[in-house]
Amino acid sequence: MHRLKYMAGVDGLRSIAVLSVVLFHLGVSGFSGGFVGVDVFFVISGFLITRLIASELENSGKFSFSSFYFRRAKRLFPALFVTLLVTLIASFLLFSPQHFQRFGGELLYAVFSISNFFFWNESGYFNTASEFKPLLHTWSLSVEEQFYLIWPAALVLLLKFRTKTPLFLCLLVAFSVSLLASVVMADGYSRLLSEFMPRFASLFTDGPGTIFFLTPFRLFEFAIGATAVWAIGAFEKRSLLKEIASATGVTLIAFSIVQFSETTLFPSYNALIPCIGTALVICSHDSKYVGGLLSSRIPVFVGLISYSVYLVHWPLIVFYKYYTMTKLGLLEQSALFAASIILGYALYRYVETPFRVKKESGVTLSKPAFGLVCAMLSFGLVLPAATIWASEGWKWRTDMAPEIAAQLENSKQFHVDQYGGSGYQYVGWISGGTTGVADMVLIGDSHALQYASGLDALIGKPLGKNIYISASSCIPLPGMTRVTSDLDWDTVCPGVLDTAMKVINNSPNAVVFLAQAWEGQLLVSGTLNPKTPTPGGNTVEGYKYITGKIEEFRKLIGSRQLVVVGNVPGAGVVDAISCFSRPSFINYDCATRLSQKESTISTVPGNMILKNYAEEHKEVTYISPYEAFCADGLCKSFSGGEVFYSDGHHLSKSGSKHFVDHFKDKLLNLMGDSNHMTASM
Repeated sequence: MHRLKYMAGVDGLRSIAVLSVVLFHLGVSGFSGGFVGVDVFFVISGFLITRLIASELENSGKFSFSSFYFRRAKRLFPALFVTLLVTLIASFLLFSPQHFQRFGGELLYAVFSISNFFFWNESGYFNTASEFKPLLHTWSLSVEEQFYLIWPAALVLLLKFRTKTPLFLCLLVAFSVSLLASVVMADGYSRLLSEFMPRFASLFTDGPGTIFFLTPFRLFEFAIGATAVWAIGAFEKRSLLKEIASATGVTLIAFSIVQFSETTLFPSYNALIPCIGTALVICSHDSKYVGGLLSSRIPVFVGLISYSVYLVHWPLIVFYKYYTMTKLGLLEQSALFAASIILGYALYRYVETPFRVKKESGVTLSKPAFGLVCAMLSFGLVLPAATIWASEGWKWRTDMAPEIAAQLENSKQFHVDQYGGSGYQYVGWISGGTTGVADMVLIGDSHALQYASGLDALIGKPLGKNIYISASSCIPLPGMTRVTSDLDWDTVCPGVLDTAMKVINNSPNAVVFLAQAWEGQLLVSGTLNPKTPTPGGNTVEGYKYITGKIEEFRKLIGSRQLVVVGNVPGAGVVDAISCFSRPSFINYDCATRLSQKESTISTVPGNMILKNYAEEHKEVTYISPYEAFCADGLCKSFSGGEVFYSDGHHLSKSGSKHFVDHFKDKLLNLMGDSNHMTASM
């Protein structure tokens, strides 16, 4: 291996990586798979670190670990510390106590480069929305830094052998084991782990979160980059091969960016597409066309500032959305994109570069001095982070109304503790059940379970009604499944239907209550035979298709009354309660921010199709949640200090009770219980 030469094409490749991530986070159409930019970074890191170490050993016969880590620290830490400090200040000014408290945990883990463990530990269906995690993007930095801890020592040891055989075998084993583990653990279940280490296996029940955040399941990506160090020689002096490889590589990356989405199982085997594409572009970095384009001025410039742009872009997006409580339009997307580039350049120019580039004049810090400064800065961040995390997010910053404070009391996570289905099982009796005969059977997903607290409090307990539920995160209708790969949905979804039917068949007079997050489920649902996505997705076509499935279900339940519940209006924001509990430094008009015009809500057309279906069948009753939460064309997320939503679209306990109270007479009428109906009927 010769002395290292600057590879402009690799910096150009970095520009693709960072821009795809930024555009994905901004929600720009056409970049649904932009998250693969992180994987492009991982492959580049595997290549550059391996190339650097191998070159140093070949040229000098030795490798200085202290110099290596000193260079890494100078490259990464200054810009990171500035980002963490500014993010801390912004969170202090903007975040509600609950969000500020969990931010303290984010900050603490980020300082110690273990952010990936923090976000893995809290991953799951009712995980805090990413909009409230300004340091979420630091998980990838933690993965890289953990790679830096293990790979240099392993590589130096392997390169001590006279031949490269042990090295290549090690790379092959690391690649194979990591990829296999990523595939096997994708559904959160491993028969081997469950049989021999059940307690250990219980840690990995959230398969998608495990393989996404934890370093062992990403090692195969770094291994691909490391292998490119020696594979690149096969492309030298073969111009045609370079052109083919570079074009193929860019195509694979572009395909991933455009075709992948948040429902794609990732990383697993799908990550091979952008990773192999990245390796091909690296190996043909000086090709005439693709290489020439990537080596041109603008891509190289963006590549050079990519680390700083990556650091600043996500906090910018989070804080803007948190403050405005609105979705990003084209104007906002454009402004935030420009701000990310400008602030990224400023961070690169005035923080990253002065520490990274050695100058002939000026003061430079020695290794011990730099280490001391880093330690002091770390302590300066750890201290407030720990106190924020331990003291409920510094509530003294707020001036909450008593009724809001009461709802937040004893709610560590409002979106979990105050969810309308909190405390109830997805499958089981909501109330009663001693006879095994139900007065009402709920079937659906979390949007069916959200009605549990209201039904239990207003109908089940006071009137002695037996209410049963069978639900999961899919549409449990005949022949339906879910097309995501995180669980064995082909078994789960029919199982939910079978369980419900057993109770229904044993309950001749039961009212069947079908409720779903129809709009969201139609995007991820599909048919069992053949297994394909629901025709039309969440379009008019998709809703019409699903009414056919509802009709099949209606025939299964016989003459029993079927209640079809439409989509809820939603809060219009991810977390309504936070508007009332924000710091008093900035005034918020929550009444305006938490109201939506009914005509602008995306679920209105779908609800109309469900309503039309119900009107065509006398055994079917349609209930529109809009009637309970909207008036005069305006849908509200709160009333009298009661917040109706625990997150952006799930009803809170208050919202659940409000819904049931509004439709109580109708439900009792359907259940044949006129004795308990109010005078308004």
